[in-house]
Amino acid sequence: MPSKPKPKSENFLFTREIDESQVLRMARPAIQALKPYVPGRSIEEVRERFGLKDIVKLGSNENPLGTNPKVLAALKKVLPKLHLYPDGGSRDLREAIAELHGVTPEMVMVGNGSDEILLNLALAFVNPGEKILLSEHTFSEYEFSARVADGEVICLPMCELRYDLAAFQACLTLRPKVVYLCNPNNPTGTWFTHGELAELLRNASPETLVVVDEAYGEFADAADFPRCLELMAAHPNLVVSRTFSKLYGLAGLRLGYGLAHPRIIRECQRVRTPFNVNSAIQAAAITAMRDRSFVRKSLALNRKGRKSLGEKLTALGLRILPSQANFICFEVPRPALDICEELLAKGIIIRALRSFGLENWCRVTVGTAEQNRKFLAALKQVL
Repeated sequence: MPSKPKPKSENFLFTREIDESQVLRMARPAIQALKPYVPGRSIEEVRERFGLKDIVKLGSNENPLGTNPKVLAALKKVLPKLHLYPDGGSRDLREAIAELHGVTPEMVMVGNGSDEILLNLALAFVNPGEKILLSEHTFSEYEFSARVADGEVICLPMCELRYDLAAFQACLTLRPKVVYLCNPNNPTGTWFTHGELAELLRNASPETLVVVDEAYGEFADAADFPRCLELMAAHPNLVVSRTFSKLYGLAGLRLGYGLAHPRIIRECQRVRTPFNVNSAIQAAAITAMRDRSFVRKSLALNRKGRKSLGEKLTALGLRILPSQANFICFEVPRPALDICEELLAKGIIIRALRSFGLENWCRVTVGTAEQNRKFLAALKQVL
């Protein structure tokens, strides 16, 4: 079989090389501690590697129902206008988000995924050397945002794989500039309560930003889950971030948003890049929010599937963590990377949690009944 010709880009040669030590001297020292984000496996990657057609992707916590057909119709209307810049202030989108939550548009900021919301908060408020509190076994973008702003990261241990807010409270004497919290936590699915968050806020300095990332908050149905907007009224240093990637099924278009006091939003807008939210996602998100039937269907599917999947994993003799998200975290009897590799060969994508510091734990998205069935059958074989 003849070899493929090299792409033209691979034929490029530098006539002069740059020394690695020279680049390191040029680069900011703070970024040397940054670790690249580890994404979940893609369907295309697994298909190419194993030559499989039928692949079940339950590794990235996407909506198993796919994209809302009404959203697809809204996107078609935007396509002829893609040569025009989007509304730089995302006015209609911010108004729709504000209406959904019963706040004013001045309390809403939007970004290219909730990652950008978290980063802009750090860029707007963190000075070099200021302390940032975060937890182990959680979303890596909190540490990323802190280090990009040259903050001093203080990582606190969990207690039984859930956020230890008592430990956070004890560290408030350090006068941290930002406290990053994830609720429900990614990747464990565990959560802290309204009372725990209220107590932390009562003891936090008004000049400490308490940022609660509720990327999976819509899936929570526990009676003690925090009512953040109620707390925000009395604690204007509380910031809540959410995303359209999970419940609304818009991960590929990238949209996150933050809710906060207008004065906090104003400072974040100073570091926001122009036109950071494109026209397509502005139209898609407004349509997605207003179709409550799709939202109810997605939540019902998750609620039923989460319960059933948890029971069946337990029946296999596996330890699972209680979850308020659209995924379940479970412990396996040997390295999770090995388990996940064997599942990949069977066309099942889930997430090994070594990058989160959990060597023998996996995370599986709650899928459709058929997806869950295929996953469980394959897992039973590899165990």
